[in-house]
Amino acid sequence: MPSHSVKQRLIKKLQWTFQVEGMNAVMFFGILIFINAAYDFRDLIFLSYGLLMMSFILLQGTYYWWKKLSVLEDKHIFQNRTLNRFEKFRDKNKVGIALIPFVLLVQWFISGQSLGSDNFIAWALIANAFAVLEYINYYHLQLMYDNRYDLRYLLRHKKLKEASLRKDLRDQQI
Repeated sequence: MPSHSVKQRLIKKLQWTFQVEGMNAVMFFGILIFINAAYDFRDLIFLSYGLLMMSFILLQGTYYWWKKLSVLEDKHIFQNRTLNRFEKFRDKNKVGIALIPFVLLVQWFISGQSLGSDNFIAWALIANAFAVLEYINYYHLQLMYDNRYDLRYLLRHKKLKEASLRKDLRDQQI
């Protein structure tokens, strides 16, 4: 078990991380609701899909960090059943990401075979790209380096860290 000060630092980091991820999930879902109320849905299919995927993956991250925090606070055990949920989430994410080009084609056909500012294509591409990056960040490589310890690792090893969730899923296989 980590020393008391290391444990407290980890608890604070996990509290902050799960709260920020949760707020981001709610914010992007709120943006999704707002734009669909304010604009024609036919112009928002691809953007809505990206925002929905991003919110879904951010909610997974919120849940993951909350479960990790509960372990450090000795409130709950990080069970294999929980990790099995993340394996199912990972599979759903893969399907969702594979559907991105199809949803783009649907947007193209519905919008009269044009993609431009009138159907928010730039924002849609960004939202879908962020969904893919969030998936990579949780299930493959850590892309977010927001503290000195992670930055020190990156500078020392000159490579991205393996994502914590990926490690947990891999360790479950043993």
